[in-house]
Amino acid sequence: MRRTSARPAPAPVSAAARLICIAGPKDGEEFALSEEEYVIGRATDNAICIPDTSVSRKHVMVRKSGAGWAVSDLGSGNGTLINGDAINEETPLANGDVITLGDTELRFEDVANSTMMVGAPAPGPRPRPAASGSRGAVPPRPGPRVEGGRVRSARATAATAPTPEELKKKKLIKLGVAGAVVVLFAGLGVVRMNVQKQQAVAAEEARQGKNHRERLGSLFQDAKNLVREGKWVEAKAKLEELQSEAPEYPGVADYLGHAAREIPVQEKLTAAKEALAKKELGKAGTLLASAGESQFLYEQVNSTKRALSEAADTRTREARKLLDENQLDMAKAITEDILVAFPEHRDAKLINEQAAQAIIVRDTPRPVVQGPAPKPWEPAVDRFRDGDMSGAVAILNACMARTPQCKKVLGQVTEFGNLYKRLEDLDARGLSKLMSLDKDITGGRPSKMARNAGTRAATIFYKGATAAKAAGQWSRAMDYSRKALQADPGHAGATNIISELKAKAKDVYLQAYSLKDGSPEEALPKFKDVVAMTPPDDEYHEKAKTWVEKLSR
Repeated sequence: MRRTSARPAPAPVSAAARLICIAGPKDGEEFALSEEEYVIGRATDNAICIPDTSVSRKHVMVRKSGAGWAVSDLGSGNGTLINGDAINEETPLANGDVITLGDTELRFEDVANSTMMVGAPAPGPRPRPAASGSRGAVPPRPGPRVEGGRVRSARATAATAPTPEELKKKKLIKLGVAGAVVVLFAGLGVVRMNVQKQQAVAAEEARQGKNHRERLGSLFQDAKNLVREGKWVEAKAKLEELQSEAPEYPGVADYLGHAAREIPVQEKLTAAKEALAKKELGKAGTLLASAGESQFLYEQVNSTKRALSEAADTRTREARKLLDENQLDMAKAITEDILVAFPEHRDAKLINEQAAQAIIVRDTPRPVVQGPAPKPWEPAVDRFRDGDMSGAVAILNACMARTPQCKKVLGQVTEFGNLYKRLEDLDARGLSKLMSLDKDITGGRPSKMARNAGTRAATIFYKGATAAKAAGQWSRAMDYSRKALQADPGHAGATNIISELKAKAKDVYLQAYSLKDGSPEEALPKFKDVVAMTPPDDEYHEKAKTWVEKLSR
């Protein structure tokens, strides 16, 4: 408890008033008191800052009070002592008073008013100083001095100084508190380190988990990209790697099931493409036919089939050229390969048959005929018939000076050659001229070149016959169909049109016949249609022609 002895009145205000730190972080520093008041504490915005953890942020206030100075505690944590006594209210300061703030001690000095006139105290022993090294000890107050029979003292009634035992006890308490604080902070540090370690482990596990998920996702995406490219074998390897790491990864099992079905298709598709690149059309067609249905490679399979069809047309043109050049075996081999892939390829079948027949003729030994020597132009005609136009021209050039017929045939062959060079551009008239020249040169036995022209002419005439039939122009349709058959005797389309016209002619004839007596004016045009729709050797042609003559009289 605070001693109740009366304290002297505060010392008069003087510019010399100051605080001197005698213990703590600011030990040895002085603070002049030149303002009205000072807040002392740990906060840096205080007038006097004491960086001591045992000092509160706003610990005490020292201010002018009347003619002197006074100090008051601001609700500090460790309290405030004046010369070892706790204060609970504003307390006046006297010169030499020691203010204790936690571990910091400040001595108040007012040099100009360092003494007060008080009665001399009873003689007695002076208090002994505290043991050396004790921070909490209060330095001994200066004893009273007698001057002129009067005693000058720091305070009217001096407080009793703490004993060494009290100072020692106080120091031990402070050390214990400090030790407890150190232990507490050390424990908090250990806890914090453990928490940080656990957080670091959790963060590392989260990072590794994220990286693992990202890797699995990337692996799955790579597999799907390969699937889109039709690379199922490579995709399967990626999917199996993914399944080994994450057996339950969504979608992997489905894709592996697709891979089991698509890989055989892909292998055959790849082999078909390789065969197609080597112009092995038959092999490519067989592989594509055996590939089966595909859910994912549908477009690639169809694309390869289209490429195969285009290759077949290209190879057919090559075979036609080889046939014209009398390279029969190569033409036959190419068309046979095409027919493996496309058994119903019309042009390939035709070329193959022509090549096969020509090979038979070529390989069949010709009987030796004893008779007159051949005419000079006949070897040239044989060469022309076999498609060797340059050989025919050479023979005719050699004999035209001796034989006028050689010169005549040479002119025909030359004209034929000029037209044949423009075969693809010739119209029906030009093709008819070409075939007429061929007939004149060969004596009615068509050459190979004429067969090519005949095929093209038959196509043109057939188109004309089809258009005429659709327009009801029966005579024109019949005429074009006959010309088509003359150009290509095996033309199925022209044959069908003629058959249709004959069947229709029979029906029309019967209608006209039923009208001839009652409505001869209606019967006459129908009989004329029958005449136009039938060839001269047809029985209805002759009958209809007879009725036309009768009804026209």
